[in-house]
Amino acid sequence: MITLPEGATMKDYQRYIHELEAMHGWLKVDLVHNCFLMGEEVGELFKAVRRYNKFFDEGQATPTEEARTHLAEELVDVFNYLVAISNRVGVDLEQAFRDKNARNQQRTWS
Repeated sequence: MITLPEGATMKDYQRYIHELEAMHGWLKVDLVHNCFLMGEEVGELFKAVRRYNKFFDEGQATPTEEARTHLAEELVDVFNYLVAISNRVGVDLEQAFRDKNARNQQRTWS
């Protein structure tokens, strides 16, 4: 059984996803197919967001815990593919995150 330590770093997440993919034989899935699979998961995430938001649209005070749990699971599926894609191309996701957001702090959007 692979584990992820409490307070894990992004490197820990990247290692974990690599080990998970190795365990299931998914390392042979190429970069393009991982992107397609992530795209499918993004669609499922959008559908879960729509269901979650429907509770607000129908005048209910809060979405159900079931809707929140389903949304969380879809977020994790997208995150897993994002990390897997990062691993495939050798990107240190934490460093990329820090670099990009440091640049974003200096940007303005009109």
